[in-house]
Amino acid sequence: MADLPILRTSERGIFKRCVFRWWLEFRMGYRPRTVQADALWFGFGVHEALAQWYDKGSKRGIHPADFFNSWAGVEIAFAKTYLDDTFDEPVWVDARELGIDMLEEYVEYYGDDPQWDVIATEQQFKVRILDRGEPVAYFASRWDGVVRSNEDGLVYLLEHKTASQIITAYLELDDQGGSYWAVASQLLRNAGIIGPKEHIAGIIYNFLRKSLHDERPVNEEGLRLNKDNSVSKRQPPQPFVRVMVERSPLEQAHQLQRIADEVAVMNAVRDGTIPITKTPTRDCPRCPFWIPCNLHERGNPHSYQTVLKSNFKQEDPYKDMRKSA
Repeated sequence: MADLPILRTSERGIFKRCVFRWWLEFRMGYRPRTVQADALWFGFGVHEALAQWYDKGSKRGIHPADFFNSWAGVEIAFAKTYLDDTFDEPVWVDARELGIDMLEEYVEYYGDDPQWDVIATEQQFKVRILDRGEPVAYFASRWDGVVRSNEDGLVYLLEHKTASQIITAYLELDDQGGSYWAVASQLLRNAGIIGPKEHIAGIIYNFLRKSLHDERPVNEEGLRLNKDNSVSKRQPPQPFVRVMVERSPLEQAHQLQRIADEVAVMNAVRDGTIPITKTPTRDCPRCPFWIPCNLHERGNPHSYQTVLKSNFKQEDPYKDMRKSA
C-alpha cells in the first residue's frame, strides 16, 4: 500500500499534454532553478490573494490587492537578488501592477460576496483511487474553496481561474474541477465540515481575465464611451465571469474511473511497456523544458544533460503530499 504512486492534479494535465515533460517533471523531479514572472507565477499569486480574502465565514480578510502587492514585492526582491542577469525588472513590475489592478477591480465588481459563507479554503487532501476494488494510486491535491450559499443553503466548490481569454465551453468536462467534485462530498463529511447528508451541489468557476481596468467612462447600460460620449465600437471583454456547473453521480463514477485509467497508462510508461512520447505543438516554447527538449531532439545527450543539470534542480515533486491518506 505504501508503494502506491501519488497523482497530482497538475500532473494529470501535463501527462496528457506531453509524456516527455511529465517524465522530466514528475519522474525525474526537475524544476527550473530560477523563477519567472510567467502565467503560473501570476496565477499562484492571485490564488493566494483570494485565499486570504475569502477567509472562513461571511467576513472577508485582507483585501486581495493589498495582499498581492505585498506578496509580489517579496517575490520581486528575491528575484532581483538571486536571478542576476536573468532578472527582467519591467516584466516583474508590470505583472505586479496588473495583479493589483485586477484585484482592486474584482472587489469593486463583486463587493464582499455576501451570498457566500466560506466553510473551507485551500484545503489539501489525499485519497486512494480504486480500480475494480483494488487501490492503484493516491490522488493528492487541494481545492480553492468551499462555500455555502446564503441564498439556497447549498454547498458549492469554488474554483478560481486566471486567463487572458475566458473560455467556458470546456467546463462540462473539466478534469480538475470534476476530480475535486468526485471526492469532495465524502471528504468534507468525514471532516465534519458539512453535514452527514449534505453533498456538493455544484462547482462555481470564478474567472478573472488578465487585463488592466478600462478607464473609459460608461453609460447607463455599462458600455464604454468615447471622448465625445458616443458609444465606442471597441468594447472590452467581460473582466470577470462566474459559471456554475453541476455533475451527476454517473459523471462522478466516470471521473474516478478516468483517474484510475490514467494511472494505468502512467504505470505502463514507468515500467517501459509503452514509450515516452512527445507532443509538439505551437505552445512548446512556453514549456520550461523547451531548450533541453530541443537538444534531446537533436540527439545531443551531453548538451541535453548539461542544460538539465545547470538550469534545473531535482526535488521530490510530491514532498508536500507525503502524509497519511
